[in-house]
Amino acid sequence: MALPEKEPVQTIPLKSWDEFEATIQTFFQRLESLRIERQPQTVSKPLFRGHVDASCKLETTLDRLCKCEITMEHYYRTILGVKPAIVSITEKNWDLPDHFKEAGGTPLPPPGYEFMIYLRHHGFPSPLLDWSRSPYVAAFFAFRTNGNPQDDCATIFSYVEWLGRGKSWSGSEPTMHGLGPYVVSHKRHYAQQCEYTICTKRIDENSVYCSHELAVSNQLNEQDQLIKYVIPKSERKKVLQKLEIMNVTAFSLFGSEESLAETLAYQELEKDFLR
Repeated sequence: MALPEKEPVQTIPLKSWDEFEATIQTFFQRLESLRIERQPQTVSKPLFRGHVDASCKLETTLDRLCKCEITMEHYYRTILGVKPAIVSITEKNWDLPDHFKEAGGTPLPPPGYEFMIYLRHHGFPSPLLDWSRSPYVAAFFAFRTNGNPQDDCATIFSYVEWLGRGKSWSGSEPTMHGLGPYVVSHKRHYAQQCEYTICTKRIDENSVYCSHELAVSNQLNEQDQLIKYVIPKSERKKVLQKLEIMNVTAFSLFGSEESLAETLAYQELEKDFLR
C-alpha cells in the first residue's frame, strides 16, 4: 500500500458528510491492507478528533492556558499539590509517588497518568490531547455547536502513530506519543472511546510538555500520519440527525444532568429549526 505524499498536515476538503463517510471507509480499508502487509509489525488503530472550526489548532487545555512549555516534573508537582483537595471533596484516591522520577528518557505514560485523565475530564488544564477511536464521536464534537459564525467549515483530524515500520524520534525534537486506551478513569473516557496523546521534547536533562503543533511539521513518512478532513458546516443537520440515530449525543457521551438537558434541547427545540 502506498502512503500519501508527505505534508505537514495532509488536508482533504470534502463537499458533504456522505463524502466524509465514504472517505473514512476507504481509509479504514487501506489501513487494514497495510496491517496485513506489514505483519507482524504494528499498525496503530486510527484516532479521531473533531474541531468546530477549521482554523482550530491541535492545542491542549494546558497550551491554551499557559502559552509556554512546562517540564513534566513541574506539572507533576502541580497535580500532586492539588490532590489533597480533590480527595477531600470526592473521597476518591490515587496512588501517586511522592517524587517525580525521570531516568534518562521521557516516561511513558507520564507519572500520575490516571489522575491526569480525571483532572482533564473535570476541566483542570492538561497536557493530554484527547482523541476518540470513533470518527462519529469526533464528528459530534465537530458539529455539536456552530462555533465561529465566520468559519463555514468544521474539521475532523485522523491520527495514526505506528505504520508498521516502528517509530523513531530525537529527544530534542517535539514528538507525539500515544498513551493507549486502557486505564482506570472516569466513565466518560470509555463512553467517548477516548485515547490521549502528549507531545514532549528534551531540554538538557528534562522532559518538557510542548505543543502538538510543533510536532506536526516534524512527522516522518512512516509514522505519525495526520490527516485533516474539512467538512462544510451546512451539513450540520444531516450529521446530527445521523448521530442521534446512532445514540451519539451529549448525554450518551457525558452522562451528566447538563448533557441530558443539552440532548433534550436538541431533540425538542433545536432540531426543528436546523437548516
